[in-house]
Amino acid sequence: MPKISQKRRYINDLCQIASTELIWSTNSNTRDGWQEFDDIVDEILLTEAIRYIVPRNPVPKSDQWYRNVLPDYNDDLFRKFLRVSRLNFGRILLMIQDHHVFRSNSSKKQTPVDKQLAITLYKLGNDGSSNSIHNVAAVFGIGGGGSVMLIIERVLKAILSLEHNYIRWPDENERANIELFMGDKLPKCIGYIDGSHIPLDEAQLDDPESYFTRKQRYAIHLQAVCDNDRIIRNIFIGYPGSVHDARVYSNSEIGIRPESFLTNGQWIAGDSVYAVSDFMITPFRNNATAGTASQRRAFNKYFSKYRVNIECVFGIMKETFGSLKGLRIRVDKQRGHKLACDWIMACCILYNIIKPTLPAIIVEDLGEEDHEMPEATRGNDRKRIGLFNFITGKLALQ
Repeated sequence: MPKISQKRRYINDLCQIASTELIWSTNSNTRDGWQEFDDIVDEILLTEAIRYIVPRNPVPKSDQWYRNVLPDYNDDLFRKFLRVSRLNFGRILLMIQDHHVFRSNSSKKQTPVDKQLAITLYKLGNDGSSNSIHNVAAVFGIGGGGSVMLIIERVLKAILSLEHNYIRWPDENERANIELFMGDKLPKCIGYIDGSHIPLDEAQLDDPESYFTRKQRYAIHLQAVCDNDRIIRNIFIGYPGSVHDARVYSNSEIGIRPESFLTNGQWIAGDSVYAVSDFMITPFRNNATAGTASQRRAFNKYFSKYRVNIECVFGIMKETFGSLKGLRIRVDKQRGHKLACDWIMACCILYNIIKPTLPAIIVEDLGEEDHEMPEATRGNDRKRIGLFNFITGKLALQ
């Protein structure tokens, strides 16, 4: 239901009083009654003519912090506020500064590109109330919320133009090199896939129930594939949080046409929510029958040691860009959903750009695997059984 402003409520109250006064004046036909009615009508017309009935007190703003304080920070403090090193800030600025989105079509001059980038990185990197649009406007000394969002959308558009340079599926030669490296570990494994929920701080305007996850939060689904270096190689963003990982995969390009991504027996590793196929291998669930129970546990532990790379990617990315822990975006069909997806995509691109300078973290296998579910296979289980025999033999020699 639309929110009624204080001004509109006041006018509605005056109209009710005027109606009562009109009835009373008509019945009594006294001069005082009609004068009271005329005064109320004048008050209604005056209130309609003014924009606000409550004085507007703009938040004091100053760009002193950006101009005089931030430049004196050491690299650790600089990274704390803008989430990237000073060197990476300069690199990203060089990549986007000539994008056409920063060329004004009017006489009004844009905020300098470096400041627009700093504002966007600050917003991407923080969550919670301290990251509100009005706080950001105050810290950087710019206009109100509309100006901040215009700047952010502008910078996101420039960052998204870098997607094909920084999120690329490995070509045939690169996949051959990955095969060579993985030959004595997980033969023919090219990468690791998983889904992650990007929580939304507000309920959606359209079909909010579909965004509600098992963890009782609204969220958008992010599917990603990474390599051994924890570089993101493929992403698929936009499904509501209630949709199962396996269904998201089956509707993504890599799930629909896996043979376009994987050749010569290559495959990707996923957790057990996915169906086993010639292109996807997962750990065994509890009702599997291959080998002994202890052998299957050993296989799963060994397998997950590599598959956890994608969990590390999600963990590092959310720690670096804290807004991914709770997007403060109202999602609707017309605009908000696209903005949320662009926001997530930009964080993925930036992650790949700054990945060489990010700290390595160790993450235990965070996959929410339901081992009680029956084994799901697409085709036969031949490839996984072959891998199981390879790993079981390898572990027996250790």
